[in-house]
Amino acid sequence: MNNSYDDFAALLDLWLAFLDHEAKSPHTIAAYGRNLRHFAAWLETTYRQPCAPTAVIRRDVTDYQASQQTAGVKPATINNRLAAVSRFFKWAVAQGHVTQDPTVLVKAVRLTRRQPQSLSAADLRRLLRAVHQAGDGRDIAIMELLAGTGLRVSETVQLRYGDLELNARSGMVTVRRGKGGVHRQVPLTAEVRRALTAYLEQHPGQPEAPLWVGQRGPLQDRGALFRIVNKYALAAGLDALGPHTLRHTFATRYLQAHPGDLRNLAAILGHSSLDTVMIYTEPTTDELAQRMEEAELGAPNGNL
Repeated sequence: MNNSYDDFAALLDLWLAFLDHEAKSPHTIAAYGRNLRHFAAWLETTYRQPCAPTAVIRRDVTDYQASQQTAGVKPATINNRLAAVSRFFKWAVAQGHVTQDPTVLVKAVRLTRRQPQSLSAADLRRLLRAVHQAGDGRDIAIMELLAGTGLRVSETVQLRYGDLELNARSGMVTVRRGKGGVHRQVPLTAEVRRALTAYLEQHPGQPEAPLWVGQRGPLQDRGALFRIVNKYALAAGLDALGPHTLRHTFATRYLQAHPGDLRNLAAILGHSSLDTVMIYTEPTTDELAQRMEEAELGAPNGNL
């Protein structure tokens, strides 16, 4: 029986349904869909004919990659698009819908490693002061949790009352389904426990109920967290920022306090590879400049 597909849209729908069946997050599925449609649109524009998955060859993929680089697209974005195309064709080959994977041997764009944007200690204090001065118990608890644990946006939104364990001297939050379906427990500091305890006293709930509740009901929209964080960033006189900046800030501060402790940081953040958290050890441009100045001043007579 021939299971090949020449209709890109139909095959993409099958793949996205497969990902949903595999319990991939809606955010991941939507991102894959966008990236594949971008690739297909480029093919159709370039060759002026409908995109047929069975007709795609390796040269198409490398030309697509080159066109993205020429257009000035960020390397990380190009690599995300290539990763989606690769996963799609690997699945299509395994299912017998196409006979060859055109992404084999196509290499990702090499990235320049740089430390993710994070807040300075002073700016973090300004942000938390702003929410404590103007925010309600829910917003205070959310901001303290993000800053004190480094949880992802999706993980924070999905929390239930029963995911919290709060005691006088200890506490933890259970992330039941992190990225990649990873289950983990993250300890809570005293400041985070105080904020969560104060919130729960005003808004008690059943163990399986959504944790974050507002005037309009449960908060289950990722965009709502972005709006909350940005609201208090502006109130603190900071540039616009999102929850992920607080995740980066937590990771950076953790390594400043515990240099080299990549294994525990990876466990807290929910990363399976230490390579992922290595980026937080990369010096910033300012730090590199300072080290170069120090080296210059340390050389005899100012000469090398």
